[in-house]
Amino acid sequence: MNITPNVSTTTVSPHCDILTEKVAIDCEMMQANIGHVLGRVSVVNYESRTIFDTFVCYPEPVDIINTHKEFSGIDWSDIDSQDGAQSFSEVQAQLFELLRGRIVIGHDLQKDLKAISMDLPSLILRHQGIAHGYRQYANPGAHQGPNLKNLTLGVLGRSIKQGRISSLEDAVATMNIYRNAEEDIDREQRK
Repeated sequence: MNITPNVSTTTVSPHCDILTEKVAIDCEMMQANIGHVLGRVSVVNYESRTIFDTFVCYPEPVDIINTHKEFSGIDWSDIDSQDGAQSFSEVQAQLFELLRGRIVIGHDLQKDLKAISMDLPSLILRHQGIAHGYRQYANPGAHQGPNLKNLTLGVLGRSIKQGRISSLEDAVATMNIYRNAEEDIDREQRK
């Protein structure tokens, strides 16, 4: 399984020709005057091929206060429309089309769907979080499931987040973890 994608910072327009029934998504956030907003979103197909990957920019009156580069991997130049960042409304419309009727897989999926600010659960077949069933990889005393870095190391035996943080790398890792225990996760989701 390849979990080290090309961690390009170039926008990848939607590749509808490689959509699969199951897709994985990961989002990175930034701090704005209106709260946390979407800064980058990546979607990969079942084979971990990149369907969509873009940085997000916002018109006034939204003012980005901090990209939180150490956690998001987002530089100020990444969110400049002159450098290829797409407007939130454009990204939202593209995601609406890409995710409609799909099974969407994610590590912290509720947070990611909230960042997209759409009622996606009503548009997708179902959504699946990979943290269920992997509690043994959580840090002792953690109230949530394990973080993606620990999951990837524990389940796949590989390290991620060694360099610049990337939602594309995280989406690929998420899909590979899902595929590692697909039957168990699907069974748990049906309960």
